[in-house]
Amino acid sequence: MRRLLVALWALALPAADAVYHNGKVITLSSGRPLAEAFLVENGRFAQVGSNTGVLAAAKPGTPRVDLRGRTVTPGLNDSHTHPIGAALSEFDGPVPVMNTIPEVQAYIKKLAASAPAGRVLFVPKVYSTRLAERRYPTRYELDAASAGREAMTDNGYASVLNSALLKKLGITKETKEPANGKIIRDQKGEPTGLILGAGQLLGPLRASRGFTDEERLRALESMQQAYIKVGITSTIDRGQRAEGFRTYQELHRRGKMTVRTSVTQLISAQGKPEEVRREIEAIPFVTGFGDEWFRVGAIKTIVDGGILIGTAYLREPYGEHTQVYGYVDPDYRGVLNVPRENLIEMARTASRLGWQMTSHTTGGGATDALLDAYEAVDKETPIKGKRFTVTHGNFPNAEAIRRAARLGVAFDCQPQWFHFDGPALATVFGPDRSNWFQPLRTMLDAGIVVAGGSDHMIRYDARRAINAYHPFYSMWMAISRKMADGRILNPEQKITREEALRMWTLNGAWLTFEENVKGSIEPGKLADFTLLSRDFLTVPEDEIQEIEAVATVVGGRLVYGDPSVFAMR
Repeated sequence: MRRLLVALWALALPAADAVYHNGKVITLSSGRPLAEAFLVENGRFAQVGSNTGVLAAAKPGTPRVDLRGRTVTPGLNDSHTHPIGAALSEFDGPVPVMNTIPEVQAYIKKLAASAPAGRVLFVPKVYSTRLAERRYPTRYELDAASAGREAMTDNGYASVLNSALLKKLGITKETKEPANGKIIRDQKGEPTGLILGAGQLLGPLRASRGFTDEERLRALESMQQAYIKVGITSTIDRGQRAEGFRTYQELHRRGKMTVRTSVTQLISAQGKPEEVRREIEAIPFVTGFGDEWFRVGAIKTIVDGGILIGTAYLREPYGEHTQVYGYVDPDYRGVLNVPRENLIEMARTASRLGWQMTSHTTGGGATDALLDAYEAVDKETPIKGKRFTVTHGNFPNAEAIRRAARLGVAFDCQPQWFHFDGPALATVFGPDRSNWFQPLRTMLDAGIVVAGGSDHMIRYDARRAINAYHPFYSMWMAISRKMADGRILNPEQKITREEALRMWTLNGAWLTFEENVKGSIEPGKLADFTLLSRDFLTVPEDEIQEIEAVATVVGGRLVYGDPSVFAMR
């Protein structure tokens, strides 16, 4: 029914000419940052300015929409999402928010009673930093809830396997430590069930739940419908292979896309450097291929693990306060998944073929390794203008920021990591390293383009998802620097409201080479905009997170909202 209503609303506002007036329009145009009105013609902004000027510019008979003083922003852009996987995570029903180990156990019990026989009981995105116990559950705690069935919790970089699953995989006290991860053991040497990294062990389990092409298609369509409800008109899907690209291609072919999407090509970058080169050369397209709805974005690899798991690759060892990760190893620096020489070859090949490149780096050591690769290639052929990017880049120090600015490297950042996980990670990293936890103010002052996103991976709910993809919730985090426990992380790194809005609009458009066609309300650009429930510029700071999208318009069409809001005459 909801999809039907959205479709009917879209029909209620055809992509025809219309004048929108009597509003507070945040244009993000350098020449006119605020306006009262704008004219839409053929799905694009034709005029932007005062009520008098725009009304005079409209052709006779052009419908008029009275905005009644409400605030309008450019369509919002989330620079880091995983919509297909997020929707499929709730394919069999809602996944509850789990804040404690007993809540994890309760969900496993529910799965054990309902999931088909033979299917692994899979609990996605369980992070110890977000559990009240500040630790992962043990194999025995999973055993107590799984009724003898194979069960696991997972977050993409670390998993806890119950005894039945450990037995199936042959993981015992005698199992050797994997080169790219850790099997956590108790004082007797027995596996606790927690395995960090070691993708060759855990990858098949993560992929054990299969989906049809049609199910993936419905998942993507439904998640795009969820995105437009919070004002998102564009996004960057940050990791797909051929199967995912085909899903987007088919949704586009059917004319059912409601969110403009740039899709990132994920590669392994493993083996020898020449194998990395051949892997990239085998891809039959490059960045920019496509149109205004569906286009090829950057090429990406996963350089390290995660800061929430204790596998992010750091500049120096984690130290002695790593109990939250399930291990104590004062000399451990994390996992560097991709050899440095492979990163260099990836950057070299990407530059030669016309790919924009990015890579997942969560630890400072991994970010440095990526910048080393960018710098090495820049010495051969300048990369400035190719908009190479750092994805996450949670701990860039002063030297990394200086290098990125000089190279013209952008950052794709998600404030959710410091908001939700800062309280648990403060003890791990200590004050010196925490000072460089997403230093947005310093990065922007250095001239780096920073785009804002969520890294949305699971659940439909915009505020309770992992990670929360509600744009104004995210902007509030960047503006206030407040963490989930109410404390402020590095107040000197606060940014302004306009800077935050740019992170979720123009900067995201810049990241996909589309700043000339979207991201601001200016003549000639696509008529993507969002009507807000509150005035973003004047509402009290803590209420920014409560702002909602009243209506979302893409290419001049109403894709979300009550048509009466835009009553024409």
